[in-house]
Amino acid sequence: MRKQLIFSKTGLLKFVGHLDMMRTMQRALNRAKIPLSYTQGFNPHPHMTFANPLGLGCSGENEIMEIRTEKDISDQDLFDRLNAQLPKGLHVKAVRTLPDTRPAIMSLIKAAEYQILLPDPAGKEAFGIDWKAAVDNLMQQDTVTITRTGKVHGQKRKIEVNARPLIYEAKVEDGRLLKVLCACGSEENLKIDLLVDALYRSIDRMDLARMETIDRVALYIRREDGSLQEESDFSDWPVHE
Repeated sequence: MRKQLIFSKTGLLKFVGHLDMMRTMQRALNRAKIPLSYTQGFNPHPHMTFANPLGLGCSGENEIMEIRTEKDISDQDLFDRLNAQLPKGLHVKAVRTLPDTRPAIMSLIKAAEYQILLPDPAGKEAFGIDWKAAVDNLMQQDTVTITRTGKVHGQKRKIEVNARPLIYEAKVEDGRLLKVLCACGSEENLKIDLLVDALYRSIDRMDLARMETIDRVALYIRREDGSLQEESDFSDWPVHE
C-alpha cells in the first residue's frame, strides 16, 4: 500500500540535515509500528521518499513524503499513530492513499514557493533598504548570477550559472516579506539561499547573509497544459488536520 503524507518541519528542527531527517522519520514510523515495506537484497531500506530535501536552516510548512507498507493500514490510523511518535517540530498534517501506478513524487515536483523574511534588525530607517525596489530591480535583469557546486571534468568546483530562468515570480509584501516561486526538482532546481545571496550582492550588502528566515510553504507539479498545480494542497484529502 502506498501512502502520501504532508508534514511540517519547523522550529529548531530546521537545522537538522536531510539524512538525519530521514532517520528521524524512519525511527518514528518504527515506534508507531507502521508496517513499512523494505527493499530486497543484502542491505534493505524502507520504501520512503521525500519530494525535495529542504536546505539546512529552512523550515517547511507543507513538505511531502511517500511510504509503502506491507500491510493495509487506514489513513487515519497512520495519521494518529505517527503523530504520536514525532518529536516537537515535526507534525503530519494530512495522509492519503495513492495508486501504485502514479510516478514517484521526486519526479513530479517542478516548483516551490518560499516566504523569506528579509533582515531589518535595526529598523527600516537605520538600514535604509527598499527591499521592494531591490527585488523588482533584480527581476528586471536578464542575468542573475549564482555560484554553486558543480562538476567540471569530473571534479567538484564552484561554477557560476544564470538563475534568472529558474525564478518564476518574486515580490515583496509588507516591507520585507519576500515571496518567491521558483524551480524545484530533479531536473531544474534553485537553492533558495543562493537566490537570497544574489539579492544581497545586487545591493552590495553581503554582510546581511544568513540573517533572513526562510520558509518553504508549498510544492508544485506541472499539469499537461504546462501550468503549475500545488501538490501540497491537502484541503480535499480524506484525512487532514
